[in-house]
This record gives sequence, structure tokens and C-alpha cells, in this order.
Amino acid sequence: MVNYKEELYPKNLNVLLSYADEIAEKIIVNLNSKNAKRVVELYSEINGKIIRNKKQFEELGYTPNESNEFKGLYIFGEEQSGKVIPVYVGISRTVFRRLRQHTFGKNHNQCSLAYLKTKQKKIEITRKTVTSEDMLPAKTIIQNYKVVLVPVTNDYDLYFLEVVLAGKFKTKWNSFKTH
Repeated sequence: MVNYKEELYPKNLNVLLSYADEIAEKIIVNLNSKNAKRVVELYSEINGKIIRNKKQFEELGYTPNESNEFKGLYIFGEEQSGKVIPVYVGISRTVFRRLRQHTFGKNHNQCSLAYLKTKQKKIEITRKTVTSEDMLPAKTIIQNYKVVLVPVTNDYDLYFLEVVLAGKFKTKWNSFKTH
């Protein structure tokens, strides 16, 4: 069965759910690995620009696609009581750029997670009034999150897995309220 764009629906959702279980286990292992990297370790500042450290990404097995990007899931983990637990599951066709935006971006659209974290502490802040400086403490926290990437090329699988994994991990910072 296909939709109007000729995109296939999964034949068996149980297969996709089993895959979610499998990658959830790998995510936990990878977040808690001694090789796990903080987001800030994957980027360098050169002449005032934030540049992806290609070697670091490639050493972790996060190789770019034909567009020099990475399509898939990214999972932020925070250390709590000696363990790293997932706190946010995100998806993007441009994960390398999206991670840079989350951690070094200038406005609320780029740093949506930093905005949410800032808004939680300063209720009076709005998207119109928040500044990059307001979000700096939250961006610093996000820069220090451990991160794991999972390549997913199929759009249906990507969106499905974001929701399933956020539910499995009970991530603090995911919300699926529509705009």
C-alpha cells in the first residue's frame, strides 16, 4: 500500500517496533560508552565560525550521505546518577547542521530545545523577546549532552521511530503537540 506520493507503508509494524527495541538498546549502550561524545566535541570554532569536526563524526561511524549530511535520528543524553539517559530524540534530514543549530544557533527557531529550557526557567520569555544571550545557559547544557546518531533513510520509519523512542525512553524534552 502506498500514499499519494507513492511512499510505501510498512507491511508489518511489528517489524518496525522490533527494530525500535533493537536500536533503543544500542542507543543506551552508545550513550554510556567511554567513546560517547558530547555535542561540543563534534564541532570546532575556526575564525568565529562553528565547523563540523568531520574526523570525529567519521570515527564514530557517522558518515555523510551524498549531500554531505546525515539523515536520521539524534539522541541527546544527560548524565544522571552515573548513567547517561536519553532526554531528547530528534530527527532531521540534515543532522550535522541541526546539532550545530541546537547548540550554537542564534534564535529560537534554530535552538528550539534551548528555547524550551529557557522558557521553563523564565516563564515571561516569549519567542519574540528571547535573545541568544537568554538561551546561553541552556545552550551550554545542550553542548555538554552526549549524543548518538542513528541513520534512517525512510521518512515513514524516521518519523515513527522518533515518537516510539521518545515514548520508550520517556524523554523529558520531547513534545508532540502540533503547532
